[in-house]
Amino acid sequence: MKYIPLASFETINSLLHAVEAQGCLITIRLEAFTCRHTREERQIAADLAQYQTEVQRTPPLSPSPALMLQSHPSEGSPGLWRSPGLSLDVVGGVPPPLVLGGSVYPDEPPPAVAPEDIDARLVFFVAALNGMYCRDGYDFAVLTERDFVSHDAEMVRAELELTMQGFPESCQPAVRGLWNAIRSQVLDPAQGCEVYEFCCPSCDPLAATSIFSHHYFFYNKTRKVVVVLVEYAEGNRYRGDDGSSPLGEEWGVGDNMDGRFERDLDLDYNCVGKNREFYGY
Repeated sequence: MKYIPLASFETINSLLHAVEAQGCLITIRLEAFTCRHTREERQIAADLAQYQTEVQRTPPLSPSPALMLQSHPSEGSPGLWRSPGLSLDVVGGVPPPLVLGGSVYPDEPPPAVAPEDIDARLVFFVAALNGMYCRDGYDFAVLTERDFVSHDAEMVRAELELTMQGFPESCQPAVRGLWNAIRSQVLDPAQGCEVYEFCCPSCDPLAATSIFSHHYFFYNKTRKVVVVLVEYAEGNRYRGDDGSSPLGEEWGVGDNMDGRFERDLDLDYNCVGKNREFYGY
């Protein structure tokens, strides 16, 4: 996978960085990558396959019903087994469909997952995330297909436009050109485009520091290009959460328009340290 430098993306990224809106600082960033089966992608596919194999072969954290029921047959039904302490029946020693943990049959481990079995889209998305966050020490080889949710392109566009409604006038050139910039790379109707969102909060590098975050992947299989749109919001340290003034007064309320900057001497006296009289301040 190779990063594609685009002047249009750089312009949009510079205008939509830490935009003050909706009481927070919102950033929208675009990055484009080529989708080729290079050595990097082959290594990522091998890492993904190895991890999935290890997960499948990991022993369950608790004994499975099939192993617990061998010595507890229910009376009158030789083929029906009941787990002690559980209300779940198991027929013929076969465990229920859902069993937490890895393989419940230690003598028959599941076959290894081959790199060729890994979906190419997962490989490309993981490669893109690694390229964006590898400097911070992240490795996304633990992700699976379940960590990416398919979306409709128009729905994503509507959500983005709703977020950017409150952006100031200085950002409007980027707001108007955002979707056209994406369309020029991957949204050609004749070639088709698949849109996915990265949905794994425990693996999201921005989850701990942002109010909300989204990673959208616009994948064009024909052009072999993926565009990643990152959207996240951070708290505005220069503004209170409720937007109120220090003294709790509303802007423009009262005879004195600048009353919010006045100091209450009695309040100052009550808020100082207990050694005010000793030190003289």
